[in-house]
Amino acid sequence: MRSASIFSLSCILMFFIMNSVKDVEAGLTPMDNKCVRQKDIFVGGCGRDGNEMCINDFVQKGNDWPSSCEGEENRPSSCDCDNYTDQHLCTCDFDC
Repeated sequence: MRSASIFSLSCILMFFIMNSVKDVEAGLTPMDNKCVRQKDIFVGGCGRDGNEMCINDFVQKGNDWPSSCEGEENRPSSCDCDNYTDQHLCTCDFDC
């Protein structure tokens, strides 16, 4: 009787531990390869597609790429655009 109780208690304890581990693993995010975020201000507003406008602005600007991205395709993977009066602030991620 005593060993059956210990066995049952062990199974219940293992069940709770395994569920806890799954919850912790579910909350983890994989490491993303975005190693550089760069900001710059450009003339004009964001327009209808601010993401594409910022990508084009960085491509036209050229050669001011983050040093850790040398040898990579010098084009931001994604950007956020924010309007400020007659200018827009581009915050772009470069994959390296």
